[in-house]
Amino acid sequence: MARSQVLVVEDDEAIRKALIEHLGDRGRVCVEGARDGVDALHHILTRRFQVVILDMMMPKMSGADFLDSLRAMISDPSLNFQGDPPAIIVVTGAPADDLPSETIEQRYGGLARAVYRKPVDLDGLLRAVEVELKSA
Repeated sequence: MARSQVLVVEDDEAIRKALIEHLGDRGRVCVEGARDGVDALHHILTRRFQVVILDMMMPKMSGADFLDSLRAMISDPSLNFQGDPPAIIVVTGAPADDLPSETIEQRYGGLARAVYRKPVDLDGLLRAVEVELKSA
């Protein structure tokens, strides 16, 4: 069976590396990293990912801008987006009062599957990734 592809989009290098290492400990998962939304779009256009773990607050292109761009790419027939879009698991340091999970899930329904707050519950995040990989 082919290894599942997971992309971690996080501007904080220490957090990005920790997530990649934690997720990569699972043998059937190939994990790559992107430092911001622009880098993530490049990754999405060049290979297929089943799951993207996405930070919302990043320089150059925020997580929200990435999600808007991904939605536009999927709906543009000239880009010939292959397969199903990746499941997005959002990670944010924003307090729930400032950025409610329901707002993210409603605005990006079909893309954003779960929202985790920093500091991230790594075991919960790993379970969410595994659930999405099983349904991919």
